[in-house]
Amino acid sequence: MAKAAAVHFTCAECGYSTGRWLGRCPGCGSFGTLSEEGPTGNGPAEARPLLRLADVEVDEAERISTGVAELDRVLGGGLVPASLVLVGGEPGVGKSTLLLMALASISRERRALLVTGEESTAQVKLRAGRLGGAEKVEILAETNLDAVCATLESERPDVCVIDSIQTLYSAEIGSAPGSVAQVREAAARLLREAGWIVVIAGPDMPAEAVWSSLCGDQHAGLTAVGL
Repeated sequence: MAKAAAVHFTCAECGYSTGRWLGRCPGCGSFGTLSEEGPTGNGPAEARPLLRLADVEVDEAERISTGVAELDRVLGGGLVPASLVLVGGEPGVGKSTLLLMALASISRERRALLVTGEESTAQVKLRAGRLGGAEKVEILAETNLDAVCATLESERPDVCVIDSIQTLYSAEIGSAPGSVAQVREAAARLLREAGWIVVIAGPDMPAEAVWSSLCGDQHAGLTAVGL
């Protein structure tokens, strides 16, 4: 007899996972935040054919330079189309400024969009004015994940910066913006639905949460960069 697939419960606030339901999460102490998550597979897995490394064909994708030499070096020569890059670092280290500089350079030849959830469009314009060269960068002040995805689907920018991921929220997730569940959902939606490049700025903890939850879940296009 086939063994029944395991069911586990995950906290919407901190991501703590356990094999049984608990009224209070041992990870963060929140009450009533554990919800049931069933198995992700649709049936028994089938064996896959093997390949020798010598037979693997590699297509070198055209990379887009960010205009920031050190960032290009860390990214292996620039941004890869249809990829998602997670930029993490403590508040105040310059994530927003660095990515605005990159967008300014990219916007000279391609469509570049900044989705801001932490600053107003006026605040971003003032900072862009000090940097210079960002006149062609397009901007959207929005935190609703559905609205952001709909806009990206409609406008199809070449490069999009989300600043930052912990401000995005989905009405389908019953937790506050910035929680592990919301960050995971936002990153998964953007990576799954985007046929364009998406760069996300966020602090270290959400970056690690997204990385750990997505790396083993068929999301090979995710790259993490720490500042």
